[in-house]
Amino acid sequence: RFCFNSFNFDSSMTIGLNFHSINLPIHKKDAVESVPKNKAGLIINSIFDFGGQDRFKPLIPKFLGGANGALLVFDLINPISFEQLKFWYDQLLEHADGSKIPKILVGSKSDLLDSTPRDKIIQEEVIKDFVKEKELDGFFKTSALNNLNVIEVFKELNNLMLRYNNTSYVVS
Repeated sequence: RFCFNSFNFDSSMTIGLNFHSINLPIHKKDAVESVPKNKAGLIINSIFDFGGQDRFKPLIPKFLGGANGALLVFDLINPISFEQLKFWYDQLLEHADGSKIPKILVGSKSDLLDSTPRDKIIQEEVIKDFVKEKELDGFFKTSALNNLNVIEVFKELNNLMLRYNNTSYVVS
């Protein structure tokens, strides 16, 4: 949704690795008025979407090495995807110096919460405990279908990356 500003009903689970790149405009924090587009800077988002299949796991360290931030994404109505977060978190710590980069937890498919039995939904308390235990920088519920919080998550991650690197810029 973020890369193409549309929802694809035909999209399927990631097999292996998907890569996309998108630029976001940035400006100085203290700029009083908006910066003209030709004067604004850009922050380049190189987005790696890793599939969870075992045969592709040896590739993960090669792609995490230069990460400046991470979104840990799980399906709000799929307990297995939530359980797999520990693996991805550990990969970040080991291969991306994850202790020094911003990390945001993202619960996807929030549009399905109302039509899902309560016992199938990852409970808020469990999510909050994970965020606290792993010292993550935040949590967002998103819906690619409804375009809920998709752009906001990426703006927040980019602003955190800029802050972690002690810059005086923010995402426009």
